Amino acid sequence: MIAARTLRKIDWMALALIVCIPLCGLVVLYSAGFHPGGRLLDLAIFEISVTSAPFAKQLLFLGLGIAVMSAAAMIPSDIVRRSAYLIYGIGVILLVGVALFGIVSNGSRRWLPLGVVTIQPAEFVKLGVILAMARMLSEHPPGRGGFSFMGLIRPVLIFLPPMMLVARQPDLGTALVIGWVGATIILFLGVRRRVVVCALLCGALLAVPIWRGLHDYQRQRIISLFNPDLDPRGAGYHINQSKIAVGSGELFGKGFMQGTQTQLEFLPEHTTDFIFSVLAEEWGFVGAGAVLFLYLVLFQRLIMVAARCRDLFATLVVFGITSVLFFHTVVNIGMVMGVLPVVGIPLPLFSYGGSSVLSTMFSLGLVFGLSAQQRGGR
Repeated sequence: MIAARTLRKIDWMALALIVCIPLCGLVVLYSAGFHPGGRLLDLAIFEISVTSAPFAKQLLFLGLGIAVMSAAAMIPSDIVRRSAYLIYGIGVILLVGVALFGIVSNGSRRWLPLGVVTIQPAEFVKLGVILAMARMLSEHPPGRGGFSFMGLIRPVLIFLPPMMLVARQPDLGTALVIGWVGATIILFLGVRRRVVVCALLCGALLAVPIWRGLHDYQRQRIISLFNPDLDPRGAGYHINQSKIAVGSGELFGKGFMQGTQTQLEFLPEHTTDFIFSVLAEEWGFVGAGAVLFLYLVLFQRLIMVAARCRDLFATLVVFGITSVLFFHTVVNIGMVMGVLPVVGIPLPLFSYGGSSVLSTMFSLGLVFGLSAQQRGGR
């Protein structure tokens, strides 16, 4: 019954966009990960030679992601609500596991080995924070006028611990995402004016201690944003090479697999954080603008989905997931264009990465399921 109702009330435009954006990403990823000699890729009992291993793996991740999204859409809303704190708790425990037993890679401890698979719990804990805040705030909404100082204690205590655990890995980008989603959900429900003023003043006072608490490479990335030529082979290298790739694409781009920054591997992390640079170099302003338009329409449709939910829990979940996707998109594109610091945030549904794809697809599945089951007039 739930499956039939979900199919009847699903937002087919949003679903089409969720399919179209990853397909565009696969085209760009094939070029970004192209290797003329071919690489061996193990898929279960098969070993095949491919010319773009990231493309082949991403295709597998997307297939699994579609299955995960379909399964998530079938979960009854009351089960999602009851499981909110459990999912949040498991996410926090996994983050503690990363701190104790995680794999160190490139100076960061972000990955947790679980038998035959290795996961990045920070990607999944974002959904746990959204669900936990949605349940708590739907059961204890703010009074008239918005949140008071005392009313903010419980929601802040939900997103602050995982945010601090992720920041210690260190993973500043994901920590900022968690802080962003917590703050936007709170603001969505309303905050009293004096609380906002006090929060801004506290933020200004804490700016210096926070700056000193950053790692050296994180401070250098922020400094290089304003002066990338200060260390062109070090902290400024990523921004410089990305801006060269984006600018050299001009109006129509250099053509598929013709991007010199990509094919000659001057562009770092070109399958993950800087995949948009590959898009802009090979497909130009027109191609990049078309993809941005798809994201814009997707966000507009997701906001409409949130507005159609008559249950506050469902509304907050859909809004929170939309907020995360929006933050990822804006920061990633700002990062590759040199207007925001490099913080290691992937472009959702576009960048290579199994944990990111599966967590995003599961979240979007919840959006479809909750909206279909809670849909009605408000």
